[in-house]
Amino acid sequence: MIALANRVCAHFAAAEVAHAMAEHSATHAEHATLTTRAEQWDALSSEQWDQLCSAIWATAPEGAQVERFLPVRPLTNGHVELHVHDRQGRRLVVLLTGAQALAVGAHLTAYGAISLDRTGQKLDPGLPHVKAAPPFPTDCGTAWPPSTADGADGPPAAHP
Repeated sequence: MIALANRVCAHFAAAEVAHAMAEHSATHAEHATLTTRAEQWDALSSEQWDQLCSAIWATAPEGAQVERFLPVRPLTNGHVELHVHDRQGRRLVVLLTGAQALAVGAHLTAYGAISLDRTGQKLDPGLPHVKAAPPFPTDCGTAWPPSTADGADGPPAAHP
């Protein structure tokens, strides 16, 4: 079904491109050719749209309902709700700030990576390649910590 949806999108995009190119064509012959091509792409995407709709209706003949339960739900005020169950099966909602949710997500990711590593599974095949950065030069010719412009120690004085 996803492949069919991708084909519908690709053919629709090709039709849009052909329409745009036809609008900017230099000759009548080029305009006619591009318009014909756009109509062909339109017909193909329309036919495949009907096939996609039929496939969706065959999969869910009574229609589909929006899933009301989301285990993690971002809120409009910048907070995140985390829906969980305790050991007795009681439902709980944990309210986190955006920063807290980010920290929890980072920790869960790290713990997941450690768990997979301990069981002998590697994440490398699923991660994008990261190019190694060149090493930092050891002698930059500058002193550390950097001195202030007026030679005073510490940060410069605030300007009124």
